[in-house]
Amino acid sequence: MNFISITYFIFLLGGFFLYWHLPARYKSGFLLLISCLFYAYWDWRFLGLIAVSTVVSFYCGNRISREVLPKKKTIWLLCSIVINIGLLGYFKYFDFFISNVVAILTSLGLNVSAVPMHLILPIGISFYIFQSITYPLDIYARRMSPGESFIDFAAYVTFFPKLIAGPIVRAKDFLDQLRLKKSFSYEDLQEGSIRILTGFFKKAVIADTLAGQLVTPVFSSPGNYTAATIWLAMVGYAIQIYADFSGYSNIAIGSARIFGLRINENFAFPYLSTNFSDFWRRWHVTMSTFFRDYIYIPLGGNRCSRSRVFVNLFVTMLLCGLWHGAAWTFVVWGGIHGLLLIANRFVLRLQLERWIGKGVLSIGLAWIVTQLCICLAWIFFRSENFENATTFLYGLFAARGSEIVCLSWQGWACIAFFMIDHIYGWLTEHKEKMTQAIPLSYRAFVYTAMVIIAYYGVPAQKSQFIYFQF
Repeated sequence: MNFISITYFIFLLGGFFLYWHLPARYKSGFLLLISCLFYAYWDWRFLGLIAVSTVVSFYCGNRISREVLPKKKTIWLLCSIVINIGLLGYFKYFDFFISNVVAILTSLGLNVSAVPMHLILPIGISFYIFQSITYPLDIYARRMSPGESFIDFAAYVTFFPKLIAGPIVRAKDFLDQLRLKKSFSYEDLQEGSIRILTGFFKKAVIADTLAGQLVTPVFSSPGNYTAATIWLAMVGYAIQIYADFSGYSNIAIGSARIFGLRINENFAFPYLSTNFSDFWRRWHVTMSTFFRDYIYIPLGGNRCSRSRVFVNLFVTMLLCGLWHGAAWTFVVWGGIHGLLLIANRFVLRLQLERWIGKGVLSIGLAWIVTQLCICLAWIFFRSENFENATTFLYGLFAARGSEIVCLSWQGWACIAFFMIDHIYGWLTEHKEKMTQAIPLSYRAFVYTAMVIIAYYGVPAQKSQFIYFQF
């Protein structure tokens, strides 16, 4: 049930009206029911997988809270982690692991072969398993108390707006909301509707237009295009993936809001960042904080020697890359960001200040360097294999192709919409009073214009959300 389909909006509207007419004691159960129906619409066969992850995490988390001996607490925690990560590893990485083992053994002269299982990747598995294991992890770390209601916990894990592609919500944050008695709020309905509209506009208009006109053709055969076209496609993909994923997050946040529930912000205008640490504080925020809290800090975080901090950063980002997909291109993308974070922390920041000070020139240069490196790293994220990525990189500087993409006025308008989005983001951060003073009539005009543009400007060829593959 695609977020930008009429089917989803009918589903959302029906669930909204039924939810607010139910007594409070039935609301969690109703959310669980419609969330299961939502997932079953995608693939009912994997509902059992969500059930296993949910039951294991809830049971292990509650056992951790009841145990007195630290050793037994650790055993139950490991049990929940092994089962959940085992499920994720089997469905997402088994074929990848076996094929690489076979390749290594073959290169050593051993006659080894294996038949790939071609396992179907359950949609959303990376997201709901990560959310599920926050429960035993946070109970073990004494960041939360165990929940009393399994229905509440199951509703948290399966809550349909965030089930497929996040945001990754911590158990404590969501369960506390379910325990509260909620009443209908017109403010929630208004804010939620606006978020859904902006999310739809980002995905259906900006992301899909750029994907169809520019990004997909050039990345499919980069060797055929001129250098200028390849540079434009690189920037186009940076805009596409932002509009696509932040658009999904907006729809998810807005859908939750009309049910009176708040889920975490996932984006904070990432292309305003002037260094790589700042980028990861703005990009896919809930995932980056998950890796920070549950991997980077347990590895030692910043509380170690400089060389150990290097290792902690690099390992964390390698795992982040691997989490995105079972391919070496994702691992390389994660490794590049690990190196960029290391350079940012110990090299670039100090050198820029030493060379040109802390003025406007320094900020501008830092922004250019940051965005260029981020865009170059996206090439590995988008490319299907290393051959495609290296051809694309080569084409940036020594293209042999002669084809060009004549971007339509709609395509250029989408780039302009993206720029307006980030200019508004800069104003909200630095000129907050100015944005708050915008008259309601101006806002109404903008939202009306978005509806009209979306009605006439949605491309005929729609694409699936990028993060659904993870």
